[in-house]
Amino acid sequence: MIYATWRQCRGQILWSLAVIFLLLLTAAVSGWFVQRTGESWDFGGICSRWYDGGGGCRADTALTLTALLVLLLPFTSGMLVGVTTFSRDFEQGSENLDLRESTGLVRWYFLRVLVAFVPITLAMTVLGLVLGWTHTLGRGQATHEATSFSLMEFPNFQTTGIAVGAYAFLAMSTGSAAALLIRNTVVAMVTTLLVFFIVPVALSAMVREHYTAPDIDVQPIDGLARAAEYAPSPYRNLDSRWVFGAGFADTDGNMIDADYTMCLGSDNSDRQQQALEVDNCLREQGIDHYAVVYHPQSRYWHFQFIETAVMLLCSGLMVALALVGARGLRRRPAYNRLSEMSKSI
Repeated sequence: MIYATWRQCRGQILWSLAVIFLLLLTAAVSGWFVQRTGESWDFGGICSRWYDGGGGCRADTALTLTALLVLLLPFTSGMLVGVTTFSRDFEQGSENLDLRESTGLVRWYFLRVLVAFVPITLAMTVLGLVLGWTHTLGRGQATHEATSFSLMEFPNFQTTGIAVGAYAFLAMSTGSAAALLIRNTVVAMVTTLLVFFIVPVALSAMVREHYTAPDIDVQPIDGLARAAEYAPSPYRNLDSRWVFGAGFADTDGNMIDADYTMCLGSDNSDRQQQALEVDNCLREQGIDHYAVVYHPQSRYWHFQFIETAVMLLCSGLMVALALVGARGLRRRPAYNRLSEMSKSI
């Protein structure tokens, strides 16, 4: 049965693994170039012209494009693997239906999951680990230059570590559920795209920052400096922390919007005295300090395991929906054959 399932699904499996292998090779070779230069790379670094900037710029470009494709791969896997692996059973005649009816329903479904979904999931996990390795290059040494880089931000978190494989598995499970419930390939693909698009966006925007209690960096008010045209950004730091909130706060830690119209415009020419007056004015508004809310880089793997577990739980829900759809698909062919037999009699 495994060989028969492999024969039916080998097209989707082989092209998927080929694409992943090419991306894996690109990430590894580009990472090797980055390691040779002793520098680091950030997502978005692209050469304006390929022959400019030397090998380092080209490696950054290759890694940025690889990360973009890794970000899109779960979507394509869900539509082109998750959906098509099962849609052929009700669109390509009785040959595939006979295979399903010769085995148990659960066994039939999980054979396809084992043969098609698991290899792609494992390959995506390896790709995420390699891409995560490239992000660590050049960042181990101490630096005095603040950056906005963090492995826990979008899209770094979604394209590195083990969560990449979990995203791919969820997308393919969603595709299988859509195919077996809707029973129309094109509509199932569109549904998979829409449903799966919600998951990473929701996790990034609303859920991930609440996996654990954040740390709060309490800083002086420094109201005058923070109101300057080129004010220091709390989102740039030296330790690659993930800053997702910053602002003035009261003694209880509640964020407060400062009203600078009440504080600026002093005639005092002494810059230090003017800064003190602005801070006192802000204190009269209930402001006690400036708070930076963040998660340290050390929680990266903790968050990776949490998000992977969440993705697998969602995948379990999609598998249950797929089995419900498969049960309805099993009843329909039997009814059709009985109808044909009665007509022939």
